[in-house]
Amino acid sequence: MANLTDMHVHIDYFEDYIQFFKAFEDKKIYALFVTNLPEIFKKCNQTFPSSKYVKLGLGFNPQLAGKYNFNKGLFDNLLSKTKYIGEVGLDYSNEFKAERATQRDAFEHISHQAGQLNKIMSIHSRKAEEDVLNILMNNNVKSAVFHWYTGKKETLFKILDQGYYFSVNYSMLNTKSGLEIIKLIPLDRLLIETDAPFGKTFISGVQYNLTEIYRRFSKKLGVESFEDQVFKNLSDLLLMNSK
Repeated sequence: MANLTDMHVHIDYFEDYIQFFKAFEDKKIYALFVTNLPEIFKKCNQTFPSSKYVKLGLGFNPQLAGKYNFNKGLFDNLLSKTKYIGEVGLDYSNEFKAERATQRDAFEHISHQAGQLNKIMSIHSRKAEEDVLNILMNNNVKSAVFHWYTGKKETLFKILDQGYYFSVNYSMLNTKSGLEIIKLIPLDRLLIETDAPFGKTFISGVQYNLTEIYRRFSKKLGVESFEDQVFKNLSDLLLMNSK
């Protein structure tokens, strides 16, 4: 199965991260390697080689806003090193509600920079979907991918109206609510992610079984050559971003 893509994966969270990274190259899998802090991006950018297949995202995960200050200066200095920003966004779930203002300050800055510099964003939006969308729109962000979306369908349609994409995963495919969301997304706006190691990828005895994940999506959605459609969607996103 050719042209497999993973639009949101945390490679640095794997114990054997160097070999895991190399496997994407060996198998010619296109992946967005998201990071959780600018400091982590900087270290990963120095640790991992430049790759045709694996692209590194500059991130500030909203779930870490209560533990780490957002280093705006470092973030801005690193922007020239990548086309991709992620994982970034807002999380208004109870565990992180005390940091809402801090999260918003960081995400406003990140979105402003993304809009100005035409970056592609991979976005966390749990229980904050409307605020995330409004911030993106206010900052003229053109290229955004909503990662593991769990919000309302009304907001999902608003996101689609802005031309944004969704990355969905195998964990979503195996829940009623997740599958309902997946089926609401037009096929040409759908990207595949694993969110590994946080999403389920261990299938049939294989730690990271992306091939089987694609097969199961294809079967569940009734779409032949599903991997070709997803690859075309990613190609369309990149083409749109280049204009």
